[in-house]
Amino acid sequence: MAGFHLSDPGSDFTSPEDQEYLRSIEAKRGTGLTGEELHCVFQSYLPAGTTQECCAYLVPLYRYFRTPGGDWADEIWDDILWIWLYRARPELEQLNQYERIIEEMRRIVHDTLIPAAWQPGEGPNAIYHRTSMLISWMSSPWGKDELPTVLDTLSRGSFTQQLLLLHLFLTNKDDIFFEFTPGVFAEGERSEAAYGEYRERFNTHFRESTALYDALEHIETHAIALPANDSSGSTSMLYDTVDKCRMWM
Repeated sequence: MAGFHLSDPGSDFTSPEDQEYLRSIEAKRGTGLTGEELHCVFQSYLPAGTTQECCAYLVPLYRYFRTPGGDWADEIWDDILWIWLYRARPELEQLNQYERIIEEMRRIVHDTLIPAAWQPGEGPNAIYHRTSMLISWMSSPWGKDELPTVLDTLSRGSFTQQLLLLHLFLTNKDDIFFEFTPGVFAEGERSEAAYGEYRERFNTHFRESTALYDALEHIETHAIALPANDSSGSTSMLYDTVDKCRMWM
C-alpha cells in the first residue's frame, strides 16, 4: 500500500495554495488529521489521491468516525458509502480493501454511532451528524438489512439512543432532508430508490410498535438540560424534535 502521498489524480488542486495544502496533509503522516483534511482526501468525485493512496488514510478516517459529532463526519461517510465504494470498487478489491472497509464501517455503526453517549456540552450537531450517518448506513446495500436491529437497539437504549430514535423519526417526515443531504443522490436513481426503500421500511417497522411513543415518554421523564443555542440557534431544533414528535404522534 502506498505511503502518505496525494497525487491529485483529478487535477483538482491546481493553485500553489492548494498544492501547499496537500503537502501539509501528507506531512502529518496520518496523525492529527482534521475532518476538513480527511474530507479533502476522500472528497466526493475528486479524491485528492488515487484509490491506493487514499487507502493509506483509512485508519485515521476510522478514528475520526469514532468521534461522534465531527463536523465533517456525515459528509465524508456519505462520500464513502455512495460514491467511493461504487467508483473505486475494482481497485479496492484488488487491494483487498473493499470488504474490509464495509465491515469496518459496520463496526463503527455498532460500537460507536449507536451506543456512544451524548453530552449536552457537545452541542446539538453531534445528534444531527449521527442521525444522518445512521440513515445513510440503513439505506445502503450493506446496512439495509440491519435496519430492524439498529432501530430495536436504539429503542432499548438510554436518553441518547431515544433522542436519536426520535430524530430519525422526525427526519423521516422531512422531505427536505432527503432532497438536500450531501451524497444522497450521488449515484442517481440507485440512491434515490435506496432512500425511498429506507423510509418505507422505517415506517413499516414502527407501524405495530409503541417504541416511538415510549421514546417520547422516556425523554420527557428523564429530561436532560440541553445546551444553550449557538449563533445559529440550532439547539432549538433538539427541543423541536420532542415537540414535533409529540405533534406527529
